[in-house]
Amino acid sequence: MAKTPAESQREYRKRVKQRKAEANLEASSVFRKPFFEYFNEQELSDSEFDFCLGNAGFQTPEFPDDRGPEHYMIDPERDAHGQPMNPFYAERSVGRAEVIIGSLIDAANDLAHHVNDYKRTEIKARLAEIEASDLSDPAKKNAALTEAIRLNKMLDQLDKQVRRAFTQWRVTG
Repeated sequence: MAKTPAESQREYRKRVKQRKAEANLEASSVFRKPFFEYFNEQELSDSEFDFCLGNAGFQTPEFPDDRGPEHYMIDPERDAHGQPMNPFYAERSVGRAEVIIGSLIDAANDLAHHVNDYKRTEIKARLAEIEASDLSDPAKKNAALTEAIRLNKMLDQLDKQVRRAFTQWRVTG
């Protein structure tokens, strides 16, 4: 009997998941000292990680043991035995650190989108106010045109993408 496209896709995803898990296990065999031990030996009081999270009002994550990211998820899916499932292909404390990095990047990207949208909405509202205002007085018209130019430059800035370079943190076997 022929497979449906959905069954083929499921099997393909299962094979990809298996390959990722195998590559992760192969790469993780190089790292003998658990990440949580290394992390706890570092001077976090002088760390940019701790400083930046503190500035944003976040508690710096702790790595008290070598448990993986699935143990720290707020609402993890559970397997038949009640154990949390790991959807990340990441294991142990180093895997949790990798998940934190990816999650912070994704969260920052989404927050940047919301801030960008907010600023665009507000700038466009100010431009609409300028268009609706009485510009019969030459001094008011000149000030309004100057302000409109400034606001349009701000909109142009919001059209640009920002790129940040990161040190590579992921490796595969």
